Amino acid sequence: MGFRKTALPLFVDVHTSVNLQKDQIFDLILSPSFYWVKHVSIPVKSLHEAKKFLPSLFEDTVPKGKYSYYAYKDEDTYIIFAYDDKKILDILAQKGIDSEQINNVYFSQSEFQDSEQALSIDDTSVLDIENNIVVKLPKDFVNTFEPLQLNDHHFSEHTIALAKYAHIATTKSLIQFALFMGALISIFALDWIVSEAKISEFDDAPVKLYTEHNLPATKIQNEVILETLQSRYHNQILLRQKTGEVLNLKLEKNEYVSLYDLKDKKLTIELKLASSKRATHISKVLQKNKGLGDQYRNGVLRLEFEL
Repeated sequence: MGFRKTALPLFVDVHTSVNLQKDQIFDLILSPSFYWVKHVSIPVKSLHEAKKFLPSLFEDTVPKGKYSYYAYKDEDTYIIFAYDDKKILDILAQKGIDSEQINNVYFSQSEFQDSEQALSIDDTSVLDIENNIVVKLPKDFVNTFEPLQLNDHHFSEHTIALAKYAHIATTKSLIQFALFMGALISIFALDWIVSEAKISEFDDAPVKLYTEHNLPATKIQNEVILETLQSRYHNQILLRQKTGEVLNLKLEKNEYVSLYDLKDKKLTIELKLASSKRATHISKVLQKNKGLGDQYRNGVLRLEFEL
């Protein structure tokens, strides 16, 4: 009867070699050379909502290709990642690390973001923290550093699954997949049942009013539905356009979105800005489609838009 070995922590960089045992299992910590990372503040209330914006937030940063994304909250902001599964696995394979030897994969960002000193990773490079981001730097860029020690390292909860070995399913993962697919089928089935019920309601609805006035019921119903859907579609397009404009703003250091609120078809945005000159510029950018008005007071620009 075989037993899976305890995983050893292993830091891996693109340009360094590693000494391995053929059948050893590893918890890998990827050097910043393997991924792109940003520290961002975006006007969303949950991590689930934030993940929807990750591809667009990296659109002008990463080369063209197929990427996976990851994010986690850091107080009121988010740490977001983009990485190429295949490229990472290809480099690991060149270093002699097979996908079956990988237990978990972590980013240096999540594992060393609280380090108080630079960490030496080889003869010429260190990991250091710049603006809340763990970066790889030449040793000449820092005054002091300490060696990277992983023997007593406590791993974070932030792990990723590289696509190539994600298909190596355990019984637990197969059960989870089956439950997920069952839930998905149930959702579609429920949606179909509700849709059929709504169609039935339209088909069986009383037409007394239309009969009394000698009006064509089907035409009126269709016109009302069309008008409602067109209005809803128009509002959604305006909201998406305005959200996209806010996310694409080039904010300076210490500038951020402090309020993003939608009530009664009125969108209110507040931005903490460095100066009234910046407020005038941002107002012009966001007021391309006329809004209800703007106001700058105590370093805060307030904009209102009617949807």
